[in-house]
Amino acid sequence: MQHGLLRYVREAAASGAPLPGELDLTARLGCTRQQLRRAMAALEAQGIVRRRQGSVTTVDPIALRLSVRLEEQFDHAELLDRLGYRAEVETLALRRVELGADSAAVMELAPNTPALAVRKRWRADGTVAMIADDVVPLEGEMPEDAEESIFTVAARVWGEPIIWEVATPGVSTLDPALADLFERPVGTPVMTLEVIGIGASGRRLLHSREYHDPTLVSYAVVRTVRPPWGGATRQPRG
Repeated sequence: MQHGLLRYVREAAASGAPLPGELDLTARLGCTRQQLRRAMAALEAQGIVRRRQGSVTTVDPIALRLSVRLEEQFDHAELLDRLGYRAEVETLALRRVELGADSAAVMELAPNTPALAVRKRWRADGTVAMIADDVVPLEGEMPEDAEESIFTVAARVWGEPIIWEVATPGVSTLDPALADLFERPVGTPVMTLEVIGIGASGRRLLHSREYHDPTLVSYAVVRTVRPPWGGATRQPRG
């Protein structure tokens, strides 16, 4: 029921239309009015929906974006779940490699350092939402259960968790290989993130390149505006 409700919330945010009425929603979602009211109360507490007695229920698209803030890190399946998508994740490739020049440079390691390379793909309601290429330097053999979360793998390999990420957003277009995996035409624009995961010791434990379909998830960043809020302070005359 929650996933279905969030789908209507996403649609209302995109169109600027109010949500369907309570009786309509309970019929569409196959739930009781009590179940719907509890779910709506949770969304209202987050500021995502606005309800007024005797009036339509509206969606605040800005509050919806805040549920997937770029400065917060969590598993992509959880992010999709927050937006009401049914998330699936699959491992496309998992192999031992040697660090290429780019990864070696950002991780401050020698080229050809042994590493684990993992490519995963996330779907949202069956549509490809994101592909991630993750690289973790290795000491010794590849870890068991290397298909689990890359953060768990990095912590097991290096004995410390990733506690910071430096994420650099960008934009690109799909080349033939990625277009095939994304099931989109060649040249489709995607949002990119280059991510460097850093442990408490300062060691760089992870290098990732992510490719996101921007039509499925819109990220938000919250920034503090520093005073003076009106711009430059006018200097007194005389």
